[in-house]
Amino acid sequence: MTQAWLPNILLAGALAASGNVYASVNHVAICEDENEWPPYVYRQRTSDGTPGKLTGYAVDVVNEIFSRHGIRSTLDLLPWPRCQAVATLGKQYQMVLNLSYNQERMRGFLMTRAYYSTNTYYYYSRRHHPGGLKIKSPADLHNYRVCGIHGYNYLNYGFAPNEVDQGARDFTSLIAKLHAGRCALFLEKHEVMAGFGAIGKDYLADRELAGERVPGMRSTAFYIGISRRYEQAHELRSLVDDELLRMEETGRLAEIWRKYAR
Repeated sequence: MTQAWLPNILLAGALAASGNVYASVNHVAICEDENEWPPYVYRQRTSDGTPGKLTGYAVDVVNEIFSRHGIRSTLDLLPWPRCQAVATLGKQYQMVLNLSYNQERMRGFLMTRAYYSTNTYYYYSRRHHPGGLKIKSPADLHNYRVCGIHGYNYLNYGFAPNEVDQGARDFTSLIAKLHAGRCALFLEKHEVMAGFGAIGKDYLADRELAGERVPGMRSTAFYIGISRRYEQAHELRSLVDDELLRMEETGRLAEIWRKYAR
């Protein structure tokens, strides 16, 4: 799999070489989606499939950033809408790791530099569409009934919230709705759909599930979001941005990604 990297963005100030620059930031509480987001955030599985330690590309990146500055961090998995709502308050949680851009999220979070991007595929059921779907551009997606997951961002795909049936709570129920004919397609990052194999949910092994890249749709950038209400929000974003720039320029981000690419 090829990871699409974004061009460098000029940052104000020099790279921080010491945690003393950010001494007022000593602990950051992070939340993420309880459904997991492999290969970016997920729980390692034991030989019998029992969920264990949190791992993934985003986890490794943020752990490296904070460990270099002596900052303690914690990560909890919550229902995704609840995680975002609570994190915007900046008290119990101050950060989320995997946010794509939309204006509503920008009102609640400061966004860091983008630190990875993904490729969007549309998935459909061969059971109902054995000949495939007639999609030659993103505009063609609107010719079909689209399903999605509660709390996910579909604005970047050109869909208003009321245009997507977001009744599903996870990918298992989403795919079941697709095969039941309740919708014609759903949109998802191919890297994530492939990543679910790492937690024993190999959705792509379903021979009745087909997926193709959306023609003409650009890669989706992902950011770390920091609550605007957190007192050290700007300071924390500067720290993370400086470290992400360092990791990109030294090839460290690409090195971490290679651990998880499928």
